[in-house]
Amino acid sequence: MQITQPQNDAVGDIVEAVVRVIGKGSREIDTTDAISSTARLAGSFLFRSFGLTVNDASPGTVVLSEEANVKGPQLVNITYAVLQNMGVSIDNNKVSGSSDKQPSGSFVEVIGRLQGPALEIMNKYELSFEQMAQSAAIATAFIIQQSPNILPEQGFGTAIYYYIEGAKTFPPEW
Repeated sequence: MQITQPQNDAVGDIVEAVVRVIGKGSREIDTTDAISSTARLAGSFLFRSFGLTVNDASPGTVVLSEEANVKGPQLVNITYAVLQNMGVSIDNNKVSGSSDKQPSGSFVEVIGRLQGPALEIMNKYELSFEQMAQSAAIATAFIIQQSPNILPEQGFGTAIYYYIEGAKTFPPEW
């Protein structure tokens, strides 16, 4: 898998969208909210890339698919590789998929607010849903690296949990 220059260019815009939408313009955004938001976004755009036909599902409904099982781990691998390239070591024995701190919004609330600006970014850089998901995974790594108030393993574990949620949850309409 090759990350393109437009995908890299989109990363900064994704981080800024999270600051603007989730942090309400403040760079003092809660770390769990920031990581879970970009991870949910990555998972949700990956879900959309599957092109699944789901009848009678409401936003927030869990949708299990082989596509999510196959493609979802790519988001984890991207984040891991980017963290390694940034000099952030992850001790796999300390990674946990759960966190004492929960994000302040539900999947439907967060994605409902963030997906419109993210779609604009995707269109600006002419990315596919899968490419946008990959860019959001890179943005997640950046936020983990920039978060001094948590251990990298905590941030990475949070990201993994919300990648899974995003890739297996029916998103709200645009």
